[in-house]
Amino acid sequence: MQKKTGHQFLSGLHIFVRKMKRMIFQPVFLILSFFGNLLIFIGSALVFHFEYGINPNITKYLDSLWWAVSTVTTVGYGDVTPITSEGRIVGIFMMIIGIAMFWSYTALFAEALLSKEIDELEASIQHIEKMLKAQNEQDLDKVKIQNLISTLQKTLEVKK
Repeated sequence: MQKKTGHQFLSGLHIFVRKMKRMIFQPVFLILSFFGNLLIFIGSALVFHFEYGINPNITKYLDSLWWAVSTVTTVGYGDVTPITSEGRIVGIFMMIIGIAMFWSYTALFAEALLSKEIDELEASIQHIEKMLKAQNEQDLDKVKIQNLISTLQKTLEVKK
């Protein structure tokens, strides 16, 4: 295995940064980020509404925002947890949203990293398929020529 030089590393880093910039400015990424953050703020506002004055761990909005972010990111420290039924229902939805966002970001990240390579592989596969088709056509032509030669030889043998 070849050792990478500093130039190769910087070139690879440059490609990675370019791919990440392209991903971040995709409409899907921007929409997902906007609605994901909006849902975090809505969920934290709901939990604050349901838990404030009842839950001793939620005394200000920042406490519920902390809870929402740790829940959606699936970290779930456990230092702030809802105790009311309504707060727990919001928590369930926040967990589902967090998992869906994680899957979506993972898919976008993978697509950003692999899209060019997948396109190159597909182009290579198509090129190989064309070459095989051409080879098969040549082989068929060879078989036709051999059959024609055999027929001609048989015809010549009959005439002798």
